[in-house]
Amino acid sequence: MHLVREDAVFLTGWQRLKDGEFSLTARWPEPPDGLPYDPRVLTQTIRQSGLVVAHASYEVPLACQTLLHYFDFTVVPGFRAAPGNSSPLSVGITVTDPRKRGRSVSSLGMDVRLLQGDRVVARADSEFGWISPAAYRRLRGHHLTDGWNEWTVPAPLDPRTVGRTFRSDVVLAPGDGSHRWQLRNDADNVLLYDHPVDHVPGLVLMEAASQAANAALHPLTFEPTTVTSAFEQYAEFDRPCWVDAEVVPSATPGEISVLVTATQSGQSVFRGRLSGPCG
Repeated sequence: MHLVREDAVFLTGWQRLKDGEFSLTARWPEPPDGLPYDPRVLTQTIRQSGLVVAHASYEVPLACQTLLHYFDFTVVPGFRAAPGNSSPLSVGITVTDPRKRGRSVSSLGMDVRLLQGDRVVARADSEFGWISPAAYRRLRGHHLTDGWNEWTVPAPLDPRTVGRTFRSDVVLAPGDGSHRWQLRNDADNVLLYDHPVDHVPGLVLMEAASQAANAALHPLTFEPTTVTSAFEQYAEFDRPCWVDAEVVPSATPGEISVLVTATQSGQSVFRGRLSGPCG
C-alpha cells in the first residue's frame, strides 16, 4: 500500500471473488470531534483498496509509481462512522477497463463500494495508472532530489472555518483574495504525508478541495455527498499552489455545489466539484 506507518493502514483483509471482483475488509479509527466521518480516511481506504488489488491480483510491481487519473465518489446523506476506534467496514471492488503496456498493467478502472454491514454507504469511480521507475525518473527529473520537508509552511486558517477541529489538520493558509487560499504542505500531518514523496499527494489536493468548499460556505455547515476530482499535473513543493473556490447552484434540489481549482505557476494541477446539502 506504499505506506510506512501501521496506523495509516485501514485494511484488514482481502479476497478475490471471481475475475475482476474483490472483497476487502477495513477498520476505521474514530472520526475527529464533530465530524460524522473523516473524509481523509474514506479516500485513503479507497486508495489502499485499489493498490492491494493491483499489486496482489494484477501483479503490478511494487516499484512502479502510482498515478491517480481521476477519483469520483458519492456518500449516502447522513452516513456516520460507528463510534469508538473499531468501525468495521467492507469494501467491494469491480475492476473495469484493465489496460496493458507490453506485458505489464498500465491502468485499472475501479468501481468501489463501501459497506457498513449490508448497507452501501459510499461508492467511488476511479482510475489508477502505473509507470516504471525509469520512466518516472525521466518524468520527474530534478524533483526527485528536492529536499524533503525543507519548504516554508505558512500559518493555517482557523480550523473552524474549514470544517476541522485541529490546526494541525488544516491544509489551507490565507491567500491573496476572497475564496482563494494557499496550499500548506505540513509534512507532520502523518495521515496525509505518511512518508517522503517528490510531489503533493493527490489525496492532499482532495482534502484541500474539501476544506476550501467548507471555507467558501462558512459559517454554514456543508456536507458534500458527491465529489468529482481530476488530476491534471503534478503539484510541486518548491512554489506556491493556490486553491480557489466558486459556489455555484446544484442541479439537485436542496443542494449546493462548489467548484475548486488548484493552480501553480499559472497552470491548473487539480479540479474538483463538491455537492451536497448546506445549512
